[in-house]
Amino acid sequence: MENDITIIFVSFHSEDIIEKSIATINHDIPIIVIENSRNFSFKEKLEEKYSNIKVIIPEQNLGNGAGINYGIKNIKTKYAFYLDVDTELYPDTIINLLEAARKIKNFSILAPNINNFVYKKECYLESNKNEKYTLMRFVTGCALFFEKRLFNEIGYFDENIFLYFEENDFYERCLKKKKPIYLIENSKINHKGNSSVKNIFKEEVEINRNWHLMWSTFYFYNKHFGKITAYKKVLPKFFSAFFNILFFTIINNKKKRKIYSARFSGILNSIIGKKSWFRPNTTKQ
Repeated sequence: MENDITIIFVSFHSEDIIEKSIATINHDIPIIVIENSRNFSFKEKLEEKYSNIKVIIPEQNLGNGAGINYGIKNIKTKYAFYLDVDTELYPDTIINLLEAARKIKNFSILAPNINNFVYKKECYLESNKNEKYTLMRFVTGCALFFEKRLFNEIGYFDENIFLYFEENDFYERCLKKKKPIYLIENSKINHKGNSSVKNIFKEEVEINRNWHLMWSTFYFYNKHFGKITAYKKVLPKFFSAFFNILFFTIINNKKKRKIYSARFSGILNSIIGKKSWFRPNTTKQ
């Protein structure tokens, strides 16, 4: 059954952590790494060390959703399993997902349980812990199992979104097409979280995350629920960012000022219809 699946990673300056995840995957399973930081020596290192890994370097940083799309388009198996680079599998994680896929048949996404993570009530469409498979409205995007043919019906991840809400957008489209999302209770992973990029880029990545979180918030809610809902979601954050910029300018806290400036800019650019153009400056080494 494991011959039916390919693992997809989207990497961005992730060479310090990705091999911890790779070590938990059966080396007979093909792995595709979309290397957004365009590190050719990293590609060479992984491909020499692991015969089951193919590293693809796009012409530019694609972001997360478009990176997953690139991986999906390059797999040859029936199923794909996207993983964040800071996840770790158990020996039966994939086997239990494949077994669930065989039994459920009609699904859009199967997601494993994450150790020490508790979903909020609103994430469930049903909650019956006696069942192996739970219908969900939302699952975390760190580990997503798909059947490749789903993308012909639903479409790919929205490539207007560089970061954040790309999975929310995809879930909305799946549910509207009556393609259920399931949490597979007996399939488990570990997820470290917020640790996928080298520490030397921590400040740049934090600024980038704040910009895109704000841009994507307005874009997502405007796309699926209309402008009024989108404004309700972002206007408090917009004014908060504005006043925090003033405050941190007065007390000369440059780091905080940059973060709130990024939030302000992200919201403003999304409201006026500008593309998601901001990218982290990671040229320093």
